[in-house]
Amino acid sequence: MKAVRALALALALVLSGCLPVAMLRPPEPARGAGFSLGATLMPNPFGGQSPVLLLPYLAYAEGDGTLEYNLSLQWGLRGGVKVGLAPGVALDAGLTLPPALGEGADWSRGVPVVLDGGVILGGGGYYLSPRLHLLGVPGEGWGLAYQLSAGVYGGEWVGEVGLLGGFGGSGVLLSLSAAWRLGTAPEAP
Repeated sequence: MKAVRALALALALVLSGCLPVAMLRPPEPARGAGFSLGATLMPNPFGGQSPVLLLPYLAYAEGDGTLEYNLSLQWGLRGGVKVGLAPGVALDAGLTLPPALGEGADWSRGVPVVLDGGVILGGGGYYLSPRLHLLGVPGEGWGLAYQLSAGVYGGEWVGEVGLLGGFGGSGVLLSLSAAWRLGTAPEAP
C-alpha cells in the first residue's frame, strides 16, 4: 500500500510541476558565471486544450571549471552542484521545490521536494545523462522516477531530448529542450 501511495505521490508531484524537466547541462562545469534562457516542449499531462506544453527555462551557473553551483527555474526552483571528475565526466545533484502557486497547493503535511542525481558523460559537443529522482513529502511517502537526457551543445547554445518515466505504468514523457547560454559557459571541444 505504501508503494502505491508513493507512486501516486510521484505522479502528483510531476503534474504539479515539481520535477525538473530539462537538464541542459553539458559535462564541463562552468568557468565563471553564465546564464541560460530557453524552453521545453512536452506532451500536456493535464489533458487541456493544447496537446503540447511550452515551458520556459532560466538558469544561472557559476564555477571554477571543476566545481559548479547552479540554480534553475522551470516549473520548480532547483539548486544544484556539479563536480567534474575527468574530462567529459561529471556528477550532478540537486534539490527542487515546487512553485507556491495554485489553489490545490496544500502543504500542511510538508513541502514536496525532489532530490535528483546523475552522471553526465560527454565530449565533442555531445552529452548523455542518466539520472534518478527521489520524489516525496518528508514524513509522508517517497517514489522514484528516472530520466535520460541526450544533448548537443556549442558555445552559445544547447539542445536536448529527454525521457522521463517510472510512474507506475503511466508511461514515459518525451521532451525537447533548447537554450541560449550567455556568459562563460563551456564550449564544445
